[in-house]
Amino acid sequence: MRSKKAIWITAVTVVVAAAAAAAIYHFWPKPEPAPIIVPNLITVQKDTISVQIKGSGATKATEQTIVYAADQGNVNQVLGKLNMDVKKGQVLMTYKGTDVSKDMRQRTTTLQQQQSDLHDKQEQYKQLVMDGTSQTDIDSARLGIEKAKTDIASTESEIAQLQKDQIPHNPLVAPVSGTITKVSIVPGGAVSNGAEVFTIVDYHDLSATIQVDEMNIPKIHTGMKASVQLDALPDQTYTGRVSAIANEGSIKNGVSTFAVTIHLDRAPNAKAGMSAQATIFVEEKKNIPVLPLETVNQRDGKYFVQLQGKPDPQAPAGTSPVPVEKEVKVGIHNESLIEIKSGLKEGDQVIGPEADMFGDTGLSMDSSDAAMDTSSADTGTASDTDSSTSTDSSSSTDSSTSTDSTDSTNSNTSTDSTSSSDNSTSTDSTSTTSSTSNDSTSSTGGSSQ
Repeated sequence: MRSKKAIWITAVTVVVAAAAAAAIYHFWPKPEPAPIIVPNLITVQKDTISVQIKGSGATKATEQTIVYAADQGNVNQVLGKLNMDVKKGQVLMTYKGTDVSKDMRQRTTTLQQQQSDLHDKQEQYKQLVMDGTSQTDIDSARLGIEKAKTDIASTESEIAQLQKDQIPHNPLVAPVSGTITKVSIVPGGAVSNGAEVFTIVDYHDLSATIQVDEMNIPKIHTGMKASVQLDALPDQTYTGRVSAIANEGSIKNGVSTFAVTIHLDRAPNAKAGMSAQATIFVEEKKNIPVLPLETVNQRDGKYFVQLQGKPDPQAPAGTSPVPVEKEVKVGIHNESLIEIKSGLKEGDQVIGPEADMFGDTGLSMDSSDAAMDTSSADTGTASDTDSSTSTDSSSSTDSSTSTDSTDSTNSNTSTDSTSSSDNSTSTDSTSTTSSTSNDSTSSTGGSSQ
């Protein structure tokens, strides 16, 4: 009887030991494979590089025109009003004719007197000649006649000028089309020749003035193409060309920027003062060999790339070949691509930023194996005066296991191990002195027989 009991206990012990060994093998952390550095090879390809310079600013009217008075006189009508849209050639102002009636009467009376005086002098001259008067008296009479004629001519000229003054000056017309933003005259007022009387702004002819960093200014020239987008009209893109570059920059927070003006070709719906984002197209090359900018290193004014070297037969297994440096000639570049002018050709490969990998597992160095991603979140231990101890442990991914075992060595021990997906762990164990049990049970799935 005792022999059968010993055999039974031995069998149970073997089963428990095997289960424990299997659990340890499954849950014991696997050793990480040695990292293998796989070169990131990048191929020289043909592409297009567009060099662009961007800046922000606001739109404004390209030009404002000041209209000057062409004649001196009095204003009759002011036809151009503030904020009024006018066309080129449209009448803005008319002059009054000068009131010369008083002067005209005076000059007319004077002329009549001068003409009568001339007639008398001529008659006197004839009489002196007929009377055989001395030559001196005759010459003096002749001079009197000439002076009378001169006075008459002067008076006639003054009368002619007065007649002209009665006619109003030609009306003042708009030299350009646009909107009147300033009016400096009033009806009935006097205006002098060359005085500023109107200001006209063409709000349909707009430009965008943006601020550009000083490092980019040497790359920009007038006539370069540009595109402009307005914050208020995000669905429209306007085209234009660089029309002006400021000769003096402004410094803010230690950074110097220069104003660059872009004249818009057409600006429907746009208004002066709108916030603008502009892109200036400095240079573009198509179908040229290029590499990502980060694959080319600069040193001492020269440019280099890294090529994959030949494997070293004496190096340990998994060791990457030592890279080989090669000098190249470069051309234009933007924020992502750089032109390769010589040293490499299309299809050649260079080493880019390295990627550390786990052999052929496809996991990066900082990734973790799912089988090793376990944690013990909670542990509870209870003891009482009857020497009863309870421990409940749980660790698994999608399975549950329960094992009850009882061994008799003048003690009773019960172990309950449960595994669930909530990553919680507890262990219950109870030991009672001087109790013996002949039954042992092992079950899977949380059931006990």
